[in-house]
Amino acid sequence: MRLVFYGTPEFAVPPLERLVAAGRPPLLVVTRGDKPRGRGLALTPSPVRAAASALGLPAVTPARASAPDEIERVRALVPDLLIVIAYGQILSPELLAVPRVGALNVHFSLLPRHRGAAPVQAAILAGDAETGVATMWMTEGLDEGPIFLERATPIDPEENAGTLGARLAALGTELLSESLGLLERGTATWREQDHALATYAPKIRTEDARLDVESSAASLARRVRAFTPDPGAWVDLEPDRLTVLEATVNAAPGAPAGAPRGPDPLPTPPGSIVAIDRARGLGIACGDGTLWLRRVRPAGRKEMSGADYANGARLRPGAPLPLRAAPA
Repeated sequence: MRLVFYGTPEFAVPPLERLVAAGRPPLLVVTRGDKPRGRGLALTPSPVRAAASALGLPAVTPARASAPDEIERVRALVPDLLIVIAYGQILSPELLAVPRVGALNVHFSLLPRHRGAAPVQAAILAGDAETGVATMWMTEGLDEGPIFLERATPIDPEENAGTLGARLAALGTELLSESLGLLERGTATWREQDHALATYAPKIRTEDARLDVESSAASLARRVRAFTPDPGAWVDLEPDRLTVLEATVNAAPGAPAGAPRGPDPLPTPPGSIVAIDRARGLGIACGDGTLWLRRVRPAGRKEMSGADYANGARLRPGAPLPLRAAPA
């Protein structure tokens, strides 16, 4: 089949590579434009654009994929199928009508749960025990199309959005190959979604990743996992934000990740420093329970253990965190 591929993040790279390896190279790769990244804010291509270049595939980065001239560009290729994986824009009905067969989306959740832009993060935030991948026909509604194939996988209590997303990308690669095989053999079937069960996962903003110590420790630990590696969960401290890379709720000293919880400390005002421990990190009192900051990254510095950060910042048990005052 004649394919056009739409995708942007790292999660979309393995399916693209599999298409080429399987002898199904797309006629064109459409991805989002270069963005400033790193300390120097140098313009950097998306992971999909970089992969397309390495694979020798033509790639374009339109500001609007559904602009009239972009629709004509795709129409001139006479595609049979559009493949869309975390592209980052909603495709118009006019564009979806161009391919002979239709548009196939690989979505990283068990639809209709967590429709939208950030299903991986949403599953972790919600405390879901499992998630998965679905292949579906694209329609005008957001992630509302009929489902071809779906596969579930458990969510490990300690994995973050980066590691879970990588697993889902591998699972999605297999599901995409199976779906294309069914379409090529003319044996594909699908089922409608139950729209009454739908939940939505909106695009993540940097502000969404802020950690509020008035919340429960368990919910904050999920937020750290959900927003790692991007955009990074953070605490607003003086003089700069502190990015939290790994955190857990109260556990016995030196216990490995996932070990049974130890006794909670005596009630302490939220935002107070409970303890500094080499194995557990920096313990912060929250609205309910203690959040242990295991790995952190101060602004402009390398990542380090929570204990090393606390010692370097001269934090002391019983004292309040140097939280920045909320703007008036």
